[in-house]
Amino acid sequence: MAADGRRIAYDRFWGLLLLLCGTLPFRLDGESYPWDLVLRPGLPLAAKAWLALYPVAGLVALGLALSGGRGRGRHLANLVAGTLCLAMPLLLPGIWEAFPEASPGSLPLGDVGSVGWVMLLALLAIYAGSGMRIVRPAQVPGQAVGALGALVLGIFAFLPAEGSETSFAVTRILRFPEWSARWRELLPFALLAAAAILGTLNLVRSRAEVVLAKLTRALLVSGVLAWLSLPFLGSGGDLGPHLPKAWGALHLLAPLFLALDGAIACIAVTITRSSE
Repeated sequence: MAADGRRIAYDRFWGLLLLLCGTLPFRLDGESYPWDLVLRPGLPLAAKAWLALYPVAGLVALGLALSGGRGRGRHLANLVAGTLCLAMPLLLPGIWEAFPEASPGSLPLGDVGSVGWVMLLALLAIYAGSGMRIVRPAQVPGQAVGALGALVLGIFAFLPAEGSETSFAVTRILRFPEWSARWRELLPFALLAAAAILGTLNLVRSRAEVVLAKLTRALLVSGVLAWLSLPFLGSGGDLGPHLPKAWGALHLLAPLFLALDGAIACIAVTITRSSE
């Protein structure tokens, strides 16, 4: 989300990723591009409609971004578009049966263990709080949400992992001397940790609060994208096994962040106007 008092452009970035969802193949068999899947006999109609919804949602988001609208209607439309992409598999389970890789349960959380989901929610809270700081720096809810996310993340990242005497964060920190051999594993952690630190520092009001909030969100998004893309670099040229996982994660995260940013901007605008 970018904002300078006149323009908010989060929907441009997430809209492009949603359009990317409409072009990436599910598998490298030459017959798994979205248009091939939509025309494939036997695929449930709900799954076909869900696949077609992504490029439509991307075009809506990009169109709204280019329009430069500043009202709640633009952000509400983005919230609805992202939520539809997320809600369809919940209402129509046949979609996740056809594409289990797009289910939240298939996210590759690695050895984060049972605290992984809590840490992900904490990162989303930091992301949301930073977004509110960008849109409306003077609003208290942005600080409150970011503070809650930072507190929860700090607690659970340093809790001892299951079956181990050390925590997820400490385990990663101890591996940093082996960076050259483990950089694919450590880079996403380093980016997300830097985002969490900046998000914590930004709880204090300062002249740099908007810049810090933008850096926090950029690092969070970079960490997520690194988490999805780095396995390709270590695949030795064989992208096939990892592609469905990356495809599913992108189909889950792109609409999630679009809906989240739409909700953040809509709430921030509503609070501002109600206080005027």
